[in-house]
Amino acid sequence: MNRFSPTLKSLKNTLNFKILPKIPVGFGKGFTLLEVMVSVAIIAIVLVSILKLQGQSIVMNETIRFYSVAPLLADSKMSEICLKPSDFELSSSGDFGDEYPGYSWNVNIEEMKIDVVDSPELTLKKVDIVVSLNNGELNFSVRRFLDADSGANDG
Repeated sequence: MNRFSPTLKSLKNTLNFKILPKIPVGFGKGFTLLEVMVSVAIIAIVLVSILKLQGQSIVMNETIRFYSVAPLLADSKMSEICLKPSDFELSSSGDFGDEYPGYSWNVNIEEMKIDVVDSPELTLKKVDIVVSLNNGELNFSVRRFLDADSGANDG
């Protein structure tokens, strides 16, 4: 045994009692009401921010999906018009069926006559296609000019 060990023990006990004040019974065993209220407020602010961010990401995901699918649907409708222009009136509308619920289309066809110098008059069809989601919540539109006689794409 070390000859300084009783002295060190008593020194430790003495230092501990002199440095650390005695705490009365019942004090220091928990958090104050103010500390609890501040921590609850911080947690509430963080949770509200997280929920708002989650909602925004869902809306953004829907929007991105629409602007990825809508050009393909508009292009397919334009192909139908080019293949069978007689099936479409000057103004037509409909939906894309059960495959794309909530998606609808609207087609407006307008004949245009363009005067060209030293050439016969040029007749084009201006085709406007609007693809909508949930009754116009999101819209995507395409305009093409087709040759009035053949239905071929002019630009």
